[in-house]
Amino acid sequence: MAGKAKPKKHTAKELQAKAAAALTNKGGGAAGLVDRKGGAAGHAKFKCPVCGMAAPSEKSGIAHWDSKHPKLTFDFAQWTDQHAVHGGTTQGVAVRGAAKDKSVAELQKTAAGREELARREREKKMVQY
Repeated sequence: MAGKAKPKKHTAKELQAKAAAALTNKGGGAAGLVDRKGGAAGHAKFKCPVCGMAAPSEKSGIAHWDSKHPKLTFDFAQWTDQHAVHGGTTQGVAVRGAAKDKSVAELQKTAAGREELARREREKKMVQY
């Protein structure tokens, strides 16, 4: 005979697998791999001029400098902004729940959106001919 307890609708394993699939960035092929690594710029924004260590913020850079280069004077102007050098970080190709494609109505609201619509129309015409 079966017990009187109500059967569970979802097991803990199912729920953990669902959460992992939603929160883990994976897939996207070669573009996804490059994206997850942060592209040429990487995920950290600044680069130490002495040792080349990457730091995500100025505050992290100061902490790095104090611990690794205490005898040198700190000048944040010497640090390079990797995102400015490489044109920003990656676009999130393999990110689940990344930015959705904008609708035509949303694209028509901005000048950049109208340019995108015009580009799409040109591509359609090129495919037709």
